[in-house]
Amino acid sequence: MNESLVKAITDLNEDKVIKMVKDEMKKGARTQDILAALQEGMDNVGNLYEESEYFIADLIMAGIIFREVLNLKEMKLDKGVANENYLGDIVLGTVKGDLHDIGKDIFADIATSAGFVIHDIGVDVAPYKFVNKIIETNAKIVGMSGVLSLAITSMKDTVDAIEKAGLRDNIKIIAGGNLLNEDACRLIGADEFTNNATEGLKVCKEWVKAVDKEI
Repeated sequence: MNESLVKAITDLNEDKVIKMVKDEMKKGARTQDILAALQEGMDNVGNLYEESEYFIADLIMAGIIFREVLNLKEMKLDKGVANENYLGDIVLGTVKGDLHDIGKDIFADIATSAGFVIHDIGVDVAPYKFVNKIIETNAKIVGMSGVLSLAITSMKDTVDAIEKAGLRDNIKIIAGGNLLNEDACRLIGADEFTNNATEGLKVCKEWVKAVDKEI
């Protein structure tokens, strides 16, 4: 089952994926096995995107399929299963003055499939809202998204607000957007930057691995 399901997700065959998941759950398949196949398929889509065989629209489609599967009544997770693949919490939002959400939403989908809990606070998010959500969730990673040139200033303001709140030393911050480069990242004060969602996910996974090694 798993190889066929992984292939169906990789091929972005929405109808086949939904039917296979429903059929397998009726047969008693474990939810975590379905999730593992979902994650592998999403990873394949991400790799194909990096190799320029898939495009942004394909990443979006993969995210839609992923959400549809998770929303199936057959796929309601119990707490134990949800915790089994848990990697950590991420506060995610598009910064003040920017209303773009495609990149943010793609990242949210693939990060969720990988095992992160995403606290998506939306678009046009003021710095204090990032701070409040960090305190509320105790998240150790913050993802800031922005496409417009003004987003760089808003990202810097957000990092400054996090620092003023005394939270900066305990979290990692990644900034995402097509305009970003190393110089912008230094100006913003983020730990890393990314120009695409799949690379951003890799960075977050590496951060989690580094923390695990220290424990």
